[in-house]
Amino acid sequence: MVNPNISVIIPTYNYAIYISFAIDSILKQDYPKDKIEIIVVDDGSTDNTIEVLEKYISNGLIKYYYQINKGKAEATYNAIQKTTGKYIFNLDADDIFLPDKIKKVVDIFEIDSTIVHVGNPASRIYGNENKLNVYEIFPDLILNKLLEGQWLLRYFLENNILFGGGSTYAGNGEILRNIKIPSNVDMYIDEFLIYAILPYGKSYFTNESLSVWRDHGFNYSAGQNSLEKKRNKSRRILASAFGMLSYLELNNFNPKFIDIYRLKYEVLKISTKESFKEKSIHDIFYFLVFLSNTKLSLSVLKRYHTFNRLIPMSIYLFLKRNKHS
Repeated sequence: MVNPNISVIIPTYNYAIYISFAIDSILKQDYPKDKIEIIVVDDGSTDNTIEVLEKYISNGLIKYYYQINKGKAEATYNAIQKTTGKYIFNLDADDIFLPDKIKKVVDIFEIDSTIVHVGNPASRIYGNENKLNVYEIFPDLILNKLLEGQWLLRYFLENNILFGGGSTYAGNGEILRNIKIPSNVDMYIDEFLIYAILPYGKSYFTNESLSVWRDHGFNYSAGQNSLEKKRNKSRRILASAFGMLSYLELNNFNPKFIDIYRLKYEVLKISTKESFKEKSIHDIFYFLVFLSNTKLSLSVLKRYHTFNRLIPMSIYLFLKRNKHS
């Protein structure tokens, strides 16, 4: 078998402390080094990322690009556009690949030209520890078999689950380079990459853990008080979910998929108000009107915890207090 050229993209922002681990995990792969290109797009880091990366840049081990801070979606899109590989692997700057990740994933892609996405379960490490912990367990239903992309999208949406994103994601390079990633999907970029590519072919999930997520507990945004951080993050999440919904609508996805995603967005909106103790009777009424117009099944509504959102705020807080007492 001829080993095809592949690309690994690493969008990064202020991960100088971990990014060398990510890059080294690629350089240690059981795959020909001359067949791997590493694309790092720095989304306006303000730490010492460039100093950490200098040895890799000067030795020609990575291709480094800097952009003014525009968010991870924009950094990911720019990284993809720089790639030349037949397959593109995504690696978050604070995660790592296990040594046989690329070879095993490429072997799966090469089985069938209709495969556009390959995913795998992730393990987890904490901070700088080396101990791998089991993290993701995939349903047997999707393991070690060819899955039609449209079927998988329906399965994900109807069950309110998602697998195969982030540092466990690999996709067909030609297709990905022709997908315009909207910057407003922002924090939902991992989800976007899955949704956007599945209509083009088949997916395959191996049961082997080939990627490692690092749980390091970094704060979302330093220099802000906790409430401000939480509000900023919530605003970004809501905007990202709306960006995803808009993409599905503009690209003529299955109407049922759009209806379920609209439900997901509306549930997110009202649950965000709950988290800040701001849900009003008016919000509940609006949500109830929305539900009365939906044609989704009861099972789907339950999986999105829809009916909990109809509980008035005072009762919701009472139940929450008693649950933790």
